[in-house]
Amino acid sequence: MDQNSNLAWINGNFIPQSEAAITLHDAGFVMGATVTDMSRSFAHKPFMLKEHIQRFMAHCEACFISIKINEVEFLKAAEDLIKRNCLLLKPNEDLALVLLATPGPIGFYLGESGGAGDSLPTLGMHTFKLPFHRYRPWVEHGVELLTSSILQPSPLSINPSIKQRSRMHWWIAEREVKKRSARAMALLLDENGFLTETASSNLIILQDASKSGADLKILTPKPEKVLDGIGLRIVKSFARDCGFSWIESDILPTDVKPEDAAIITSNSFCFAPVKSLNRIQLSRFKWFNEKLLGYWQKQVHLDFHDQILKNL
Repeated sequence: MDQNSNLAWINGNFIPQSEAAITLHDAGFVMGATVTDMSRSFAHKPFMLKEHIQRFMAHCEACFISIKINEVEFLKAAEDLIKRNCLLLKPNEDLALVLLATPGPIGFYLGESGGAGDSLPTLGMHTFKLPFHRYRPWVEHGVELLTSSILQPSPLSINPSIKQRSRMHWWIAEREVKKRSARAMALLLDENGFLTETASSNLIILQDASKSGADLKILTPKPEKVLDGIGLRIVKSFARDCGFSWIESDILPTDVKPEDAAIITSNSFCFAPVKSLNRIQLSRFKWFNEKLLGYWQKQVHLDFHDQILKNL
């Protein structure tokens, strides 16, 4: 095995990432039945990996994908993969770890025996170097959000809190939004017109009548309508520790005013300010962003925004 190339972990085996593949008759390809999760390293060390794996395994169970590994073994394999692949990084680089699980091959789809769910699941992990150049405009200048005509799937159909790859609606929504603005990110509404999330991040609205933080209200969509993001959990802990009001509610686009601010949170870039929502320019609470950055930095022992801005 080439020690100078990235590795992947597939069904218990470390293999060159270039050889990792999914078969044509795997349910993850045939039906889009794939549960996934993504974490990242900070200074080459995994962060909240146990929480990511616990969330991933819970989502596999909810989707009837019975992976044959316990949490301890899975965590050890993930830590090993991160350690090996981080050896190929420069000191100022970091990587993302992707977990995935499918129900496995559907035999009759290639003329073999067995149907959906009759095979062992496909379980895998791979990594990629975080593309800091992609995140830099968001961190430096803010994110442009546009709502799409494509709606968030109903919780009665697919639980939005489950991280999975049946994401054709996101593909269409992003393409639709980018026809209106090449730099915009799609933000989906639910069937009642309330804000939910983007394809890769949770939305947080900041309302501060005093402009000093004394009356700050932090609003985010109801948890049953969006992914239980790890970054969202960190901001929630931050709000609790600072004594800020944390409100989970239905939010209409028209509820967000120019005097409000907003951020999005994601594992890859942690958080970034929102520049505009449906072309309405929003405020930027610099004091809040700096306070949140300091709080997050203490947990990861790295200024991740500086890391993004200096990696060209």
